[in-house]
Amino acid sequence: MKSLLETLQSGSGYLEDRGIDDARLNMEHIIAKVLGCERIELYLSFDRPMQDKELEELRSLLKRRGKREPLQHILGTVEFMGQEFICDSRALIPRPETEELVGILLNRFSPSSEPSRILDAGCGSGVIGISLALKWKDSHLTMIDCSEDALSLSKENAINSELSDSRISYVCCDLLNDVTGPFDIIAANLPYVDPNEIDGLETELSFEPRNALDGGEGGTELISRFISQIPDKLSEQGLLTLEVGEGQTDFFEGAISKIGFGQIETLKDLSGIERFILAMR
Repeated sequence: MKSLLETLQSGSGYLEDRGIDDARLNMEHIIAKVLGCERIELYLSFDRPMQDKELEELRSLLKRRGKREPLQHILGTVEFMGQEFICDSRALIPRPETEELVGILLNRFSPSSEPSRILDAGCGSGVIGISLALKWKDSHLTMIDCSEDALSLSKENAINSELSDSRISYVCCDLLNDVTGPFDIIAANLPYVDPNEIDGLETELSFEPRNALDGGEGGTELISRFISQIPDKLSEQGLLTLEVGEGQTDFFEGAISKIGFGQIETLKDLSGIERFILAMR
């Protein structure tokens, strides 16, 4: 009978052979899921024998990861801003950069100036809007997406986060066509990948919704259309925030200037890439 350590070592080798980055870490997470424990607890149980039923489940999950299915889908959850969110193929997996954006926004407002109306545009799993609403206790959150599947995931995450139904509205629509402003903050992490480049992206992304990646012609068409709809949806002192692709900030700054916004700021992510745009009138 294999020990936990032997299983960890052999599984890590299996994933390494299939080109999985951080193979051992992936394997630790998968074993912890099968055993129903925290990953750190594995280090106290290396001599523990693995049961046949556990190994059978482990092999199934290991094969999925070996085919490059994202680890987050296999685990079924992802941590974001210290909160656990359901994560599956209904929406794009939240990225660390998006967590950075939420942190930037939370630091922008003092307790006396917290936004009362939040719009999370292209909400996906809902992590941006829910994270903001959890901190800004008196706010009302509107989450919009063109995908009913994504909205259903957002609803599940809002319920798990114990946000009151009275504080949230959900709208399935094309960008801002079916929402009524004004909002004090509009946060958007919309698709920004050139459709001609999607098939060349890492294999894991093939398990995620294509419409959560496809930004239209040149990767900029969708966000450009979104920006053109902003003026009558944002309050007079409202803040527009965008997460965009590498090399796109100049283009979108120009588009935002054209709708009459004079205060535009571009910020880099932790990798040094210009990633976030914050704008006011």
